[in-house]
Amino acid sequence: MSKVGIIGAGSIGLLIASYLAEQHNVTLYTRQTAGHDIKIIRDGQASSPVEVRPLDQLESQDLVFVTTKSYDIKSVMPYLVIGTMPVMFLQNGMGHLEQAEQLPNALFGLVEHGAMKTGLYEVRHTGIGRIRYGRTSLPVLREGMLRFEHVPNIEHIMLTKLFMNAVINPLTAYYRITNGQLLEEPYATKARGLFEELRQVFPHHDISYGEIEQVIQRTHLNRSSMLQDLDRGRRTEIEPIVGYVLARATEPTPLLTFYFEQIKSQEKRGDSM
Repeated sequence: MSKVGIIGAGSIGLLIASYLAEQHNVTLYTRQTAGHDIKIIRDGQASSPVEVRPLDQLESQDLVFVTTKSYDIKSVMPYLVIGTMPVMFLQNGMGHLEQAEQLPNALFGLVEHGAMKTGLYEVRHTGIGRIRYGRTSLPVLREGMLRFEHVPNIEHIMLTKLFMNAVINPLTAYYRITNGQLLEEPYATKARGLFEELRQVFPHHDISYGEIEQVIQRTHLNRSSMLQDLDRGRRTEIEPIVGYVLARATEPTPLLTFYFEQIKSQEKRGDSM
């Protein structure tokens, strides 16, 4: 059995830990008081035992997943400089790439599963998807419910996901609407406007607006993670998503800039309308 470490006990960290514990020795690293074994409750069923330890006790693993928010990467990095163990980052946006690439064996992945944390060590698997990752294929990641899939160009897929996040998240968060309402006016026009500005920043990326509409239709009842963060008075991931785009813009992007500034302002006020 391989040794797998998971940093972060949010919904994705718990989901991955609960499944991998069936075949691997899994340790969940958190900032909370820990140092004991637990069983994660996933959809009402208890997982195989998972050890919980403080982050400052991180030791060498066969593979480590970082499932924290992008803005926590900086504080986590000092603990990851242990030999050359592979470390897979599973964050939204692309603002974390530069920091993560300081590690010799940094890997990047995209989680397409739905998960909701319902207790300290409880999670609901709300949507079956896959986890696509690149640069190096890892034999430790066998086929299973998590459906790990190695892809040759993960950066291209991450940019596609960035387009989707940069259109859906700011609008749904600012207007306090579900994803599906972006198919209706006046929000549909605003969404297309954001897409056109993204195409202006990344003119060679091959994505159509129809692909984004398909995601909106598929998740029409969802409340975006950015909207949920604002509702709970938490910091959002506007910086690694829209901030990453703005840092690469060479021409004015008034719509992206407007929503970026508005979401940052709501963060500071702790809005929870």
